[in-house]
This record gives sequence, C-alpha cells and structure tokens, in this order.
Amino acid sequence: MFDPLTYVLMLIPLILAAILVYVYLTKSEGWTFGKTSPPHHTVVKQDGVPTGRIDFAPSHAIRSEDMEQPNAFRLLVEERRIVESIAGNENLEIQWRLATLQEAKVVISQYHKYLSDNSLIKSVFDVPPPPSPSVVQIKPSDAAAAATSSQARRIER
Repeated sequence: MFDPLTYVLMLIPLILAAILVYVYLTKSEGWTFGKTSPPHHTVVKQDGVPTGRIDFAPSHAIRSEDMEQPNAFRLLVEERRIVESIAGNENLEIQWRLATLQEAKVVISQYHKYLSDNSLIKSVFDVPPPPSPSVVQIKPSDAAAAATSSQARRIER
C-alpha cells in the first residue's frame, strides 16, 4: 500500500506539468482564458466631439425611499467620434463621459442666463416675509362684555 507521502510526491509532477501547459497555451495566440481579445484595428477619423447633450447621473444607487431626499449627482456629457474599421467602413461611436469643470461651468452659466431671462430668479427682497403670528386684539367694549358675561356665569353657579 502507498503511504500519503507517495501520493504527494506523485502529485507534484502533475501540478508542474499543468502549470507548464497553462503557460504554453497562454503564450500562444489562440488561448486567452477570460482575457478580452485585442481591440480591432480602427483608424480614428474624427476624435471625440461633444454633441451638446447632457445628463445627470446619481453618484450612487438611489433607493425608492430616497427619491425625495437631496442626493449627489454627476454631470455627464455625450460625445461622438467617427472611426474607420479594418474593412473601410465608417462607424459612429457615441459614449457618455463625466463632464470637465469647464463644461460644468458652461452648463451652470447657461442655466443662470435662462433663469434671469425668464425672471425666475428671486432675491431675498422679492420674496414676501412669512406671516407673523396673529395677535388677537380685543376692543374695550368687547372686553367689558366678556368680563360681565364671565361674572354672570360665576354668579349662576
């Protein structure tokens, strides 16, 4: 019968052989083992040009309970580029990317211009003050009547 040491000594050459086969196959071009294939050879005819479309995406997943709560959003910008494939066909690629600081400033300035052009910006002085708590003022004649009626109620008891 074989003892456990014999099994271990027989297993070591098998492991080394498997490692060598894996290394050999990954070096050859046909085997990738989950790696992405190399990108197709394309020629960029027109680099990324912003289309002018923007979007806001949440910086994290928003639960349905948090829809009314303030959250952090990121400004996304759509851009397109034209590439020529290896077959000579022109392809339009559209992608969304995070906006740069300059692009974010342009969006904000356009938004403020729109608000001011349509008189939608209100200053602190344009907003009416909240109503103050009402103070009930009693006329002297009403006070006298109230006093006499309360005295009359006391006498009846």
